[in-house]
Amino acid sequence: MTTQVLLADPAAFAVAAAQNPHMRAAEGGLQQINPEAARDQWEDLLAAFQQAGQECHVLAASPDLPDLVFTANPSMILPPTPGSDESEVWLSRMAHRSRRGEVGLHANFFRDRGFALHEFPEDVGTVEGHGDLLRQPDTAQLHVGISPRSQGAAWSHLARRRPDWQFTAYELRDPRFYHLDTALAILDKQHALVVPHAFLHGDLDQVQRHFPKAFLLSEEEAMAFAGNAWCPDGKHVFLQSGLPRVEDWLHQHGFTPVGVETSEFRKSGGSVFCLKQAF
Repeated sequence: MTTQVLLADPAAFAVAAAQNPHMRAAEGGLQQINPEAARDQWEDLLAAFQQAGQECHVLAASPDLPDLVFTANPSMILPPTPGSDESEVWLSRMAHRSRRGEVGLHANFFRDRGFALHEFPEDVGTVEGHGDLLRQPDTAQLHVGISPRSQGAAWSHLARRRPDWQFTAYELRDPRFYHLDTALAILDKQHALVVPHAFLHGDLDQVQRHFPKAFLLSEEEAMAFAGNAWCPDGKHVFLQSGLPRVEDWLHQHGFTPVGVETSEFRKSGGSVFCLKQAF
């Protein structure tokens, strides 16, 4: 199955401000990005996507948008409404002013390709795309995060607009896992990688009911952003390399792990899932 994927060139990628705990080094200062290493890691990720059959598009870098590489956040893609053939693109309302210019670039990209664009009303607060909205394959179920970046009012608005979908919301409690996509990697209808301590106890029970074959990640695996993996086709799982326990479990459950190095991007709080927008 071919998925189209939107990425962004990392030429301007930098940690310009501490917007999450990962963006500060141990001594308290901002993380420093190695541009050459970031370029190499990004190109390896692009090549891995292409080798697995994904059709990739790349936004040009913008010097004023150091977080543009994290294309999962400025927009979200919903399948067509019943009776329609067109997927919907909902534009995000980014929490940080420094990222708001990314939304217009996503709007231009999808408008040029004929997608229907939708905007959230101002009174819902902020909402950050597929950072906090995940789809469960082969179901009418959406999983959404109430997080420092996305308010519940936004999901209530979307649920009213899209009654053909069921929405399950989770309140994230650990600032290190500030988006749902850092704590829950949905692989297929039954399997997921889960950061257990990112969820309230009742919410974790709910995750496990939806995904009876969930794998609970250790603290070390969670901090390596294993919960930010991506499975586009029910088979290939792109994730941070060097996680043998996770890779063994994936093999045992019929998946093909594709390890990639994302250490430069993890300094900014993102890994594989954050670095792409699938449509």
